Amino acid sequence: MEHLSDKTILKVESLNKSFKNIKAVNDISFSLDQGDIFAFLGPNGAGKTTTLRVLLDIIKPDGGQVQWNLNGVNGSVPPSRHVGYLPEERGLYPDIPVMKSLVYLASIRGMEPSEAKRAALEWLERLDLADRAREKLQVLSKGNQQKIQFVASILHKPSFAILDEPFSGLDPLNQEKFIEYIKEINQQGTTILLSAHQMSLIEKVANKVFLINEGREVFNGPIANLYDDFGKKHIIDILFKAPVSESTFQGLSHVENIKWVGDCRVMVTFNQDSGLNKALAELAGIEGMSNITSHKPDLHEIFVELVKKSKK
Repeated sequence: MEHLSDKTILKVESLNKSFKNIKAVNDISFSLDQGDIFAFLGPNGAGKTTTLRVLLDIIKPDGGQVQWNLNGVNGSVPPSRHVGYLPEERGLYPDIPVMKSLVYLASIRGMEPSEAKRAALEWLERLDLADRAREKLQVLSKGNQQKIQFVASILHKPSFAILDEPFSGLDPLNQEKFIEYIKEINQQGTTILLSAHQMSLIEKVANKVFLINEGREVFNGPIANLYDDFGKKHIIDILFKAPVSESTFQGLSHVENIKWVGDCRVMVTFNQDSGLNKALAELAGIEGMSNITSHKPDLHEIFVELVKKSKK
């Protein structure tokens, strides 16, 4: 096993995992450097959770290599005291008081109980849950359970955190707060591997992206490169005064897709060979428009397109 540089803290090479006749993970490779917020994305059943469980040695791969380098410790299995894990499924004890559960989990990862209690109380106060510290997890709402689960995964200040669907069950306001929490712990020294379906939130926090579909790599690299490679199209959102038909758009050049959003709203995608001025000039001859806006493809739109292409 090669010795990783101080900068690289996780390297995955040619990872494979099958369940009976299903190839859940098919020859994927990627690496994370110290300080990354790495978004691991894919549709349901793409192989994300299987990969995360292999990384944590919960299940064994059929082939390939996982190599960790956390705080100078090299190996195929990460030291538990240096890793935090927020699973997609609830993983805390439902019938134990919140504070007792948090302190116990932090202490088995090497944190002094008194320090764990103090840090847990600080987090509970930030999350407006200090008055629920003695209550059992099972009486909390789904969103509040998710908050406690998040605290449990990062309370011991791990060098590396795997957050699987951290925004699950949270309302939009709390989702935005969690973005700030993730940035904060990252700035304090925690490298993060993040898996989520909320693309608009991923855009705000991740610096690298790995897109997986049907177990295979679709994209791997800096999020800026993803936009450079696949985000140069122009999407024109047009609102009409009355319903329009397909014939309205006949004769337009460089049009890649036309999508109806209701009878009076249409989104026209021009390919990257057409500049914005040319696209708008072509649309200028269409009558009945009441409003028009333009934007480049966002992460959600790029994600959907790449997944569709990977199925062909």
